[in-house]
Amino acid sequence: MYSPRVGVAFDMEDPGEERKPAKASLSPDAIAEYFLAVAHPKRIGILSLLAEESMDFGELLRRTGLRKTALSNQLSALTDRHLIERVSHGHYALTKDGKHVLNVVIDTYKKSRLRKEEEKKRILERYTPRSDEPMAKELQVEIVQLEQMTVASVQAISKSPEEDAWKKMVAFAEPRGLLKDLKKNPIFGFNNPNPTAGKEEYGYEFWIRIDPKTDMEKGVMKKKFDGGLYAVTRCNLTQEATSQFMQEHGVLQSWARLSEWFESSGYKKGKHQWLEKSINPNRPDEDLLLDLYMPIAK
Repeated sequence: MYSPRVGVAFDMEDPGEERKPAKASLSPDAIAEYFLAVAHPKRIGILSLLAEESMDFGELLRRTGLRKTALSNQLSALTDRHLIERVSHGHYALTKDGKHVLNVVIDTYKKSRLRKEEEKKRILERYTPRSDEPMAKELQVEIVQLEQMTVASVQAISKSPEEDAWKKMVAFAEPRGLLKDLKKNPIFGFNNPNPTAGKEEYGYEFWIRIDPKTDMEKGVMKKKFDGGLYAVTRCNLTQEATSQFMQEHGVLQSWARLSEWFESSGYKKGKHQWLEKSINPNRPDEDLLLDLYMPIAK
């Protein structure tokens, strides 16, 4: 079934000046009837498809997954309100009014409080535990020597910097095929700057190992990492991010347990960068896993 992309943007008239709401001198019934034309997911989908290019009835039938009668009814509703037009026999295109209405509807929804609440809910659901299995009683720790490497670095400072920085990383790494082999091109992250009391914003930085000859782009920095010795343990982020321990202490339980392990390990504190290695960032259907890297020295 076709799921339309509705993120189509068009130029609006007088975009720079904020307008006061117009008084409803027109009939409320007429206004409501007009906007009912787009108060349907299939009609929004049709407008979005025609925003890309004009299409004939057969192509619309294939792209929307509707039956002939249903598609005809939807097209008639949009045509009657001059949001689309029949440019030739069985061929449809978006009108100027259609472009404007689609843009206004999408822009209004993007800026709406409802959409922000739905986005927060989606993120929370992603991090809600999907398993009732308890954490392992004995912490599994591996000593790992990271070698020197060249990395591409992106950073974001916001109320949700992990998500914002990850979007930047994907924009850089995906077109270059770097996300296809995370053993060859591992991804590391860390707070930068760290969260501080009384401030909602903090920073997060992602690294991905690259060939030293890789060209950079705006917003992406090339860095050399000297490597170092680490104590490493695995963390199920999906389970721990919403755990009671996280709510009470403000830190992942695996980080706390790794710190406890360190106290009796006989190792000294390392001065190199603390890291969180992403294990399965491209598998949203699975619990998100991180390897936590604590810098140590002999």
